[in-house]
Amino acid sequence: MNLFGKISIIIWIIILIAAAIMFDWFGSREIAVDLLDSSQTAVEKLSETGDHVQDAIDVVKDSTEPAREDIKEKVAE
Repeated sequence: MNLFGKISIIIWIIILIAAAIMFDWFGSREIAVDLLDSSQTAVEKLSETGDHVQDAIDVVKDSTEPAREDIKEKVAE
């Protein structure tokens, strides 16, 4: 199957999913809402974890500042 055929199949699948949500075939609206809720939860958890990691990086950076200054002074000499 060539590239155009693969892209065509992907487009048709997207259109079918959109129609299923629009007309609520097979309870697809509820599935879509649940999927969006779970992805929102994942995004919140990832951003929370990222904030914690950034705080840890800042603490390490601040605690090593005097040592870096000493190294810079010794290198300058």
